[in-house]
Amino acid sequence: MNYDSLLKLGELIVLILEEELQGQWNLFIKLKLRNQLEMCLAESGLSYPCHRLTVGRRSSPAQTREQSEEQSTDVHMVSDSDGDDFEDAPEFGVDDGEVFGMASTALRKSPMMPENAENEGDALLQFTAEFSSRYGDCHPVFFIGSLEAAFQEAFYVKARDRKLLAIYLHHDESVLTNVFCSQMLCAESIVSYLSQNFITWAWDLTRDANRARFLTMCNRHFGSVIAQTIRTQKTDQFPLFLIIMGKRSSNEVLNVIQGNTTVDELMMRLMAAMEIFTAQQQEDIKDEDEREARENVKREQDEAYRLSLEADRAKREAHEREMAEQSRLEQIRKEQEEEREAIRLSLEQALPPEPKEDAEPVSKLRIRTPSGEFLERRFLASNKLQIVFDFVTSKGFPWNEFKLLSTFPRRDITQLDPNKSLLEVKLFPQETLFLEAKE
Repeated sequence: MNYDSLLKLGELIVLILEEELQGQWNLFIKLKLRNQLEMCLAESGLSYPCHRLTVGRRSSPAQTREQSEEQSTDVHMVSDSDGDDFEDAPEFGVDDGEVFGMASTALRKSPMMPENAENEGDALLQFTAEFSSRYGDCHPVFFIGSLEAAFQEAFYVKARDRKLLAIYLHHDESVLTNVFCSQMLCAESIVSYLSQNFITWAWDLTRDANRARFLTMCNRHFGSVIAQTIRTQKTDQFPLFLIIMGKRSSNEVLNVIQGNTTVDELMMRLMAAMEIFTAQQQEDIKDEDEREARENVKREQDEAYRLSLEADRAKREAHEREMAEQSRLEQIRKEQEEEREAIRLSLEQALPPEPKEDAEPVSKLRIRTPSGEFLERRFLASNKLQIVFDFVTSKGFPWNEFKLLSTFPRRDITQLDPNKSLLEVKLFPQETLFLEAKE
């Protein structure tokens, strides 16, 4: 009988034992058999084709080897052949400490998680510290914070940055816990894969208060079905590994992995969850990109509309300023005209009466306006030049805006002393003058 046949025989024996045995001794026998068969079944003394095996039960896995030898009967196998029996566990290369994680639950001093912790972050800090103390520093990076905060970190970010959420549910009373933690959860390949693709959050269900607290959180976030599934799990089915994917309307539990698994199976199920997640993530990225594109177009349209409104408002304000300026200038012009008219009327009333032609001596002045019209009036030769200026101003030609020029010789009369008489400035007996606007 070759080695492969012996391995197949060994697997068959394990399957039979799994049907016959219950609880933690099932795992105990299976581990011992597999270890011995992998070394070499031929050396065990078993003969082909038939073997008779009998199984006894230890009283308690928590007792030490010395207590076990005195108070209980070892699990042993009796073969029809003359080979060695399997009464001593060390002959298989697996002792009690290796099977049950180097120490029994009853001997542990520190709980994984305090009971009734005020906040989940403090509970996770102690959990991480105790996990490192028991199983070493090579373990998943547990998220420190509430379950809601873990959701935020994993799901409520941009689609490209999202991750799956892995929830590890620990139970110290399960015989599978130490094997799962030390050989599966702390395997470098599992640790690396979780750190790259998952947010890992943990909780300890050993104590009733912490268990009830998690079931409340589970019911709130995942619904009553998942909460009931976890509630009905037996102690020896722990630990559990929940793989959660965030979706638009709810959080979906992709997988519930029990503790009786292998590294390869665990990795396979993690990778299967990642395939589902990646497909959903690609759809979410596409939807998010399309939504952002629509939002960018809308922002551009809103910005263009805002700029248009600002331009219209600027034009309206400029027009309003222009109208206000025109109104102001018009008001000033009107006031100036009113003032000029008042001055003109005042000067017109203050002019001395025009002397008669036969009065002596009289100076007759003929003044040509810019429009070509002529103003004619008689003045006494003794009248001051200022009276001529007042006359011209009363006709709408202020002497501070117009020059009064003589034709020959050409003189600017407005530059002469207004207190001199017409006779003194040689505007006697008659003279033709013309008005010209000052520059």
